[in-house]
Amino acid sequence: MTYGNYKVLHLTTHLNAGGVTRYISEVGSEMIKRGGEAAVLSSGGDWQNLLEEKGLRLFRFPIRTKNEFHPKLLWALAGTVRLVRREKFDLMHAHTRVTQVLASWVSWLTKIPFVSTAHGYYKPRFGRRLFGAWGARVIAVSPLVAEELEKSHKVPKSRIRVVYNGIDIEGHRRRILEKNPSAVRRDLGIGERTFVIGSVSRLVRDKGHEDLVEAAARLLRKKSDVFLLMIGDGREKERLEKKIRKLKLEGRARLLPSQTDITGFLSIMDVFVHPAVFREGFGLAMLEAMAAKIPVIASNIWAINSIIRHGVNGFLVEPKKPAELAEAIRFVMEHPENAGAVAQNAYQMACRLYSVERMADELETVYGEVVGADLCV
Repeated sequence: MTYGNYKVLHLTTHLNAGGVTRYISEVGSEMIKRGGEAAVLSSGGDWQNLLEEKGLRLFRFPIRTKNEFHPKLLWALAGTVRLVRREKFDLMHAHTRVTQVLASWVSWLTKIPFVSTAHGYYKPRFGRRLFGAWGARVIAVSPLVAEELEKSHKVPKSRIRVVYNGIDIEGHRRRILEKNPSAVRRDLGIGERTFVIGSVSRLVRDKGHEDLVEAAARLLRKKSDVFLLMIGDGREKERLEKKIRKLKLEGRARLLPSQTDITGFLSIMDVFVHPAVFREGFGLAMLEAMAAKIPVIASNIWAINSIIRHGVNGFLVEPKKPAELAEAIRFVMEHPENAGAVAQNAYQMACRLYSVERMADELETVYGEVVGADLCV
């Protein structure tokens, strides 16, 4: 069976901004380009129009919860079973803990297999130990995520497959080149020669935004002409806004909500910073920066440091050290030729290893392992 023959139902809790939604958008649209079918079951969200524009079919069920045993899942079970049978999906692909559990129940009742993607690291909470619900295959976004699945969650190695994230690099570059950086800067009140520090991620403690704000303040105290642009939503927004005011960065730092298309903002970034303080997989936002040929500074944490080589395709700094982060940004500012060469290496790496075409090819292989086999786990 070729990739184009698969009819896949992706399951996720919601379609708001985030790596999961972007992942589904990328791989789903690539599947459709190849002649396959891609649908999404979720509780809806801000990005649902984007997915529909790309040709994905959307089914909305009220399943937004963080509790895998919430009654909402039981209420959605019968409807999901009817949907899977009516639409004759070849398999389900779950992307969150809640939808893994739902998919496992539906798989048991319909005998339609499901796979899941581990988009990062998960704590071995009681629910996961009691009821794994990982699927016939578990897709890990990096080798270190795969290692964690095996060690902490006891997922058999035979069921784990590593598939790196990917994006439509050609389309991504085209959208960036279509933008007018001067107009974007003007709209944001940023000078033409101001050095723009960018960051895109959820506003949560683990992402290290406070350290980035402190680093920007240090640069400004030394009279550097910089502007900090952070894009994302999350529970840390109010606290970050307070810190920006406390450090007197109004007019030099801006928090913007999550965007369905960040290419306009990428077009004005002189450096992309990901100052996470806790282990991560490999985020799509960082990959988008690499594909945009923007120098990347990231924390020296697991598993980012298995992908970013310091001084080769990016720059690594120790987490929770704003002074060190500020110096890394200053280096990029003062050594544009060096930073440009590093960014070019990152771009070439992205083209070679992180294209959506490569990701789709590898997912095809994983799907082929479970479709038609007696693997409804």
